[in-house]
Amino acid sequence: MATRALSIIVPDAATPAAPVALPRPTNDNLASWTADPRAKLLLASCAAHPPLGEWKRERFGFSGREWFEYIGYRAEALTAIRDEHGQRALDLYYAEGDPAYAVFALHCQSSSVTDAIDAAAEAALAAQMEG
Repeated sequence: MATRALSIIVPDAATPAAPVALPRPTNDNLASWTADPRAKLLLASCAAHPPLGEWKRERFGFSGREWFEYIGYRAEALTAIRDEHGQRALDLYYAEGDPAYAVFALHCQSSSVTDAIDAAAEAALAAQMEG
């Protein structure tokens, strides 16, 4: 006979996880989200082994658009880094005013995650062809 409820959420004997050293989570220069150390590692991984992708479609009445987008955890992590960078640029604009708008405008014109993965793959291919 059971004396307490069985739970799969909290195991009886949990082993503590070993600490993992991660790169610094911030991009202090705000020049580009791809300069973030986490983004560099993920882009290098994507260049070596490209993630899966899918075609997306939107319809607006009789018109619409279609685009290719990478999917998976690495693409989602890169999107989160890009969004974090954009939020920091926007926060700087709110704090500093018009002089800091150029930083936010630069982020808005920066490459998308799909474009950054494609550029990293092309750079890796070019380096492989040269060496």
